[in-house]
Parts: sequence; structure tokens; C-alpha cells
Amino acid sequence: MIIKNVTFYIKAEQVVEFIDATIENQRNSRMEEGVVLFEFIQSEEESNKFMLIEGYEMTKAMEDHLETTHFKKWINTVEPWFLNPRTKEMYHSIEV
Repeated sequence: MIIKNVTFYIKAEQVVEFIDATIENQRNSRMEEGVVLFEFIQSEEESNKFMLIEGYEMTKAMEDHLETTHFKKWINTVEPWFLNPRTKEMYHSIEV
């Protein structure tokens, strides 16, 4: 499994709208083929800090996600609300 963690800092006045838009994106993303995990979390220490934890069966599923209508709608909506560019970290699962 490929896991991508994406961290966002959002302008304080846009937090509620960001949550609403991201929940919609999360719901649609969870229905995509090849998506194993799509979690949306908020920091308890910094209310404007969020993370998406995304899990994909393979690289193609992750690439396909970026081409979906709902992702494009989401990123075009929320990107102006970022305080700074989002950060991404990629991981892979270790099988036992």
C-alpha cells in the first residue's frame, strides 16, 4: 500500500469552509477504486492545521485520484485558503 500524508495550514477565517469542502472530497474519494484509506484529521493544538492520510493499493490509483472531478473541484476551491504550500510525505506499508 502507498500512503500519502498531506498537511495543510488554513487561514483562520476559512476553517469551516475548508472542513466542509474536504469532507465532500473525502466522501467521494473513499468511493474510488484502489483507495484503501482516506482520513481527514484536525490538530488539537492548532485548529487551522489539518492532515489528509491517504492510502492507495498502487501508484496508479493515487495518480487516478488526482484526475477526478471531485479532487479538481476541491483543490481549486481550497487552495486560496492555504497559509503556505501544503506539504506531502510518501510512505509504503511494510508487509509482515
